[in-house]
Amino acid sequence: WSTDLTTTRLWEWSAVGLVSSRLSRLGVQLCHMTSFLSTPQFVTGPFQARRAFLPDREYGLALDALVKGCSDVLIVSPDGKKVLLGRRKVEPQPDFWFIGGRARPGEQTCVAAARNVQRELGLALPPHRYVVVASYSMVWAYRQQAPTENGTADISTVHALTLTEEEATFDVQFDPKEYHDGQWWDMDEVLAAKERFHPCLRQAISDLRARRALDALMAAADPTADTSDPEVAQAIAHKALELAGALRYASAEAPSVAVTWDTAAEKYVRAEEEGGGGGGAGGAAVEETSRPKKRLKA
Repeated sequence: WSTDLTTTRLWEWSAVGLVSSRLSRLGVQLCHMTSFLSTPQFVTGPFQARRAFLPDREYGLALDALVKGCSDVLIVSPDGKKVLLGRRKVEPQPDFWFIGGRARPGEQTCVAAARNVQRELGLALPPHRYVVVASYSMVWAYRQQAPTENGTADISTVHALTLTEEEATFDVQFDPKEYHDGQWWDMDEVLAAKERFHPCLRQAISDLRARRALDALMAAADPTADTSDPEVAQAIAHKALELAGALRYASAEAPSVAVTWDTAAEKYVRAEEEGGGGGGAGGAAVEETSRPKKRLKA
């Protein structure tokens, strides 16, 4: 009986060791596949950026013909549990949203993100602090420029900016022309409130958590780590499993998700719930009142 038990235990241990070994090797391989979590820029020829201002009519025509490139940001609290969302008052997204906006020709996405945050919050932080989360395609039924019902379309690279304890105490001024105010939200609360927050916002938070899981795996699978050590292999395997779980949770529910914004109920309604109607940001009312300076502290 004792011999059978010992054999069973040895078999279990060897199986765990084999799985850990394979997962640890997979984890090391994943660490070399991180280019998809960045937006590298490739410049061909002596490009010179040119600043040009388009009057509303010309800009409206451009929106009808082109897809905008945007750099948006999830502002993350020092403990990594909350995000600062701005409550916008203008189309195409008059609700809680990322901090950010349009990128300029020739800008790296992180440079555009840093410029947008400085403009909208007054936080001047270096571009290397802005970590790429993912890129998303956004289509809106409405826009701020006439004719508003023509809508607009964006490709947005979303970044994460994690604040230090000192930075989280700064006072910020949300642009009263674009924002009602801003608020810190617990990530779990945003993810759980499927009708209250835009699906792209929730997707970005899920993707951010997957990015963190990958970063944790990369730290565990340091090139100097001795993966032949069972404890090291199991630690890497554990991080690899956490990454797999995060990626599974972050998987997009469909290639295209269509919603409309119900202003009265303050919720997002899926197209299928409306009887198969099209998507879009919906026509929320624009409130013109400004808001006082908000405290950034989480």
